[in-house]
Amino acid sequence: MADWLKLHVSNLADPVRYANSVDHWMKFFDYERAAGRLTGAVTVADLTPQLQARFRTWRSDAGVGGHTISRDLAALRGTLNWAWKNQRLEHAPFIADVPPHQKVPARDRVLTFEEIAAILNKCIGRPEREHLIRFIVIELGTAGRPDAVLELTEQNIDFKRGLINPNHEGRVHARKRRAIVPIARHVRPWVSGVKGKLIKYRVPIAKKNRVPGGPEYFERETRSIKTVWKSVCEDADVKGASPKTLRHTMLTWLAMRGVPKEQRSALAGHVAKDTTARNYEHLSPDYLRAAIDQIDAFFEELAKHTSAHLRYANDKEIEAAEAA
Repeated sequence: MADWLKLHVSNLADPVRYANSVDHWMKFFDYERAAGRLTGAVTVADLTPQLQARFRTWRSDAGVGGHTISRDLAALRGTLNWAWKNQRLEHAPFIADVPPHQKVPARDRVLTFEEIAAILNKCIGRPEREHLIRFIVIELGTAGRPDAVLELTEQNIDFKRGLINPNHEGRVHARKRRAIVPIARHVRPWVSGVKGKLIKYRVPIAKKNRVPGGPEYFERETRSIKTVWKSVCEDADVKGASPKTLRHTMLTWLAMRGVPKEQRSALAGHVAKDTTARNYEHLSPDYLRAAIDQIDAFFEELAKHTSAHLRYANDKEIEAAEAA
């Protein structure tokens, strides 16, 4: 696996996700050793159908969806096939995928208002979790992909035009596009007055290292939301959801509320239009208007279950922060 990552995966477009899958396998092998089912280094002969089944169960019990488990299995399969092609193995054992029906529920999962409220409430008063509230509000408010939200900085917020543009200068547009989105009324306070990256988490400073009267924590840019998401969902007893479920939840809400398909597709970044339309459509006063109105309606409905996402500020304070 180490050689596969170094000699093959390092040349691919997104090597990190493969490295993450290998890390999952390493942790699983440790788990198997602790249970006494493995001793010493793992050999190809240990990769039996029974061990593979235990891995699928182990990942599923951790709340991981079928698509992610399938990706982990593909990493092991890719390792073995690469070793076989490079004559490091006489043959590569069969690595079974998860059953097709197990891949469907994760995409169809929609969070209820009560579930979202429970997640938000578990973040209140917890400095190390409060960045998740901002992430959830912006994720729901843009229906964007989680990685796009995590990459947002103050440079992506255009208050003059009232837009969130997640496309960084020099970014090559892939098949999965990032839509320029009007700032919803409930999202605006969460993107105002922020310097640098929008999503930053707080790291507590040990008491022995604190300066009298100084801060109790420092901020660090957030690259991934998965760890805190998993922890909060466990505390809130919300199962089978990932950060991407927020996106699917909002797009489902918009469809139920009758927002035109064209607006939903544009918001989701699914519409491939010509360059001229792509560059200027967001300047129209009516651009995604129906979608943004219903996003605000979503937050108003959510407010019946929790006030955690509501943030109010004096108009002059917001104007000053936005002008700065």
